Amino acid sequence: MKKDCLLLLICVTLSACTTTRPIPGDLPAPEQERITQSLFDSKDRSLSEENIQRLLDGTIILPDTVRISVFKYGTPAANQYYNQYWYNEEYLKVQQKYLDTLIAQIQKAEKVKRVVLMPSLMVSRSPTITELRESAVRLQTDLLLVFSLHSDIYYKYKAFTKDDAKAFATCETILMDIRTGVIPHSSVVTKENFTNKRSTDLSVDETRKRAETGAVIQTLLESGKGVADFLQQIE
Repeated sequence: MKKDCLLLLICVTLSACTTTRPIPGDLPAPEQERITQSLFDSKDRSLSEENIQRLLDGTIILPDTVRISVFKYGTPAANQYYNQYWYNEEYLKVQQKYLDTLIAQIQKAEKVKRVVLMPSLMVSRSPTITELRESAVRLQTDLLLVFSLHSDIYYKYKAFTKDDAKAFATCETILMDIRTGVIPHSSVVTKENFTNKRSTDLSVDETRKRAETGAVIQTLLESGKGVADFLQQIE
């Protein structure tokens, strides 16, 4: 009986000295700072250590519906097959098809209210990120999508046969939040396309143009889908 009482006393004493520690998963997550304006200093183009930490730890909140401006950066793709391509009707139609393909994919996101093309005359020949952002402000858009295309034929492949063509295309995209200057989404997509010469092709260049155009369209479809999926995931 005395042994039982002594054991009970020891248990009570030990339990009184025990500290209960919360499970890490049960701890409330620290509240993230909401970034509502740009922390980038355009004068010296640098970030203070404090602002670097705020941007890394903070978060941005996009509106329920967004207006997006789109700007194509860099030289036009696939112009090597068009004489005086800037005035070539076929070339201009192909470039318009590229834009329509990308925009159509972006507009599949329910959050997208309006898509505006940024005219090249609004910016310099080699615009900076700051310049593009300021131009997007003039268009009163919430987001800026900048994309760049590069495409060509696999030239070594041409040595095998004159009746086939294999092309590749790469599309780089960045999506910038205009209010903060933060880029929450970016992508680099590369696709390739193979095609045979058709009876309607007047020359091998026609085959190569079709191969290159097909590769570009594939990259734009995936790039636009990536932007739309990103916007759909945002609550």
